[in-house]
Amino acid sequence: MIADTTDWLAQDDALLDALRDGGPMNLPRAYEVMERFDIDGIVVGDPLNVYHMLGYWPQIGTTRLGQPPTTFAILSRDQRQKPAIVTSHFIYYYTFADGGARSGIQSYLFVEAGDDGDPDALGVRHGMFADRGTDPRSDVELRRDIGTDAVLAVEPLLHDAGGALTRALKAMGLWNGRVAFDHPVIAEVCERHDRPGTLAPADNILRWIRIAKSPLELALMRRGAGANAAAVNAVVAQLREGASYHQVRNLFGVESAKRGNRSLFMTVDRVSSDLPTGDRIRDGQSLFLDGVGHFQNYHGDYARTVFVGEPAPAARRAAAAAVLGWDAIREQLRPGLDYAEIAALGYAALKKAGVADMIGFGPHSVGLMHSDEPGLEAGGFYKKHNLTLEPGMVISVDCPVVEVGIGGSIHIEDLVVITVDGCEPIHAIGEHVITV
Repeated sequence: MIADTTDWLAQDDALLDALRDGGPMNLPRAYEVMERFDIDGIVVGDPLNVYHMLGYWPQIGTTRLGQPPTTFAILSRDQRQKPAIVTSHFIYYYTFADGGARSGIQSYLFVEAGDDGDPDALGVRHGMFADRGTDPRSDVELRRDIGTDAVLAVEPLLHDAGGALTRALKAMGLWNGRVAFDHPVIAEVCERHDRPGTLAPADNILRWIRIAKSPLELALMRRGAGANAAAVNAVVAQLREGASYHQVRNLFGVESAKRGNRSLFMTVDRVSSDLPTGDRIRDGQSLFLDGVGHFQNYHGDYARTVFVGEPAPAARRAAAAAVLGWDAIREQLRPGLDYAEIAALGYAALKKAGVADMIGFGPHSVGLMHSDEPGLEAGGFYKKHNLTLEPGMVISVDCPVVEVGIGGSIHIEDLVVITVDGCEPIHAIGEHVITV
């Protein structure tokens, strides 16, 4: 296991400054995908998609889960058009303006959520923004005033969300043509205002964009995945006989936070329940820890097998097989290989070593989600796509032992980025099997 000597927080300011300049989305990739699917523009309201496009996570996505969005992001295939945000005057003033000037983003503001049907109806600023004049304005207030006033000098404050969204689509040349959308309220506004263009679901199109990362995304991935791996290793170093699985999972949350990450989940010895199960670490056990956490929504996914004392011989053999298979795959990963061929490489290595069918090999893309990749149409359900590797993809290949009755659980997992002629890890590899 590699000692964690990295100051994970030291690099954060540069990454956050980059997010202030615009979204992490790979724009050349986005334009290519829109061309491929004959899409003139994309309109999104899901907070994750807004963040990907603009580098801003709408607060309503955290505080009012399940409510229709009131912040939207728009991207046109016409590269002369800036990406746009459509949001309320209140939200712009109190959250978005704090991110900086954002000169590369066009803004359309409104006062009320809703759609009264008049896209040209003007709004009136809330009284809460009035300057009482009793004391000088603070630096925060001045920043917000300057940023919001600059926006309203270009586009007027409109009465409601429907009118602002309609105005933005018309101004960006997207009122006609084919537009991808990610929430029903967008379609409702377009229908209510008799938009003549067509609409298409955006989810898979956005996933096709996300699988090939921009340089900023790769930097965020390295930051998030590196700290995630270090947090898992820190938990491994503290494993002791008698500790409950629930305690181990909580410890992962603490170690993630120390490194500026947010933990999402940890599977301990195949157990993923957040409720206490009564399971405890025991001497002679083989178990895996699979931790997933993120930095600025870019995920790490890292698993290590741990021997607590001396494991059963079957567990030791299985762990060696998992390492053998993953090493064989990693040496051969390259653009042009598809998911099915990746699994076949692992099975071939195991067969040659005489341990065939012991390990399951499951490749998947990682990014803004743990499994972040386009799927196949399956009656409304998600079905895994046999994707072909491309430069800029970040993938994991899950290597769990599928057999039981071997003295515990086995799994190893790393993240690698596909390069022009192979792959490279995005975090320190260290030992795949660790004895404590």
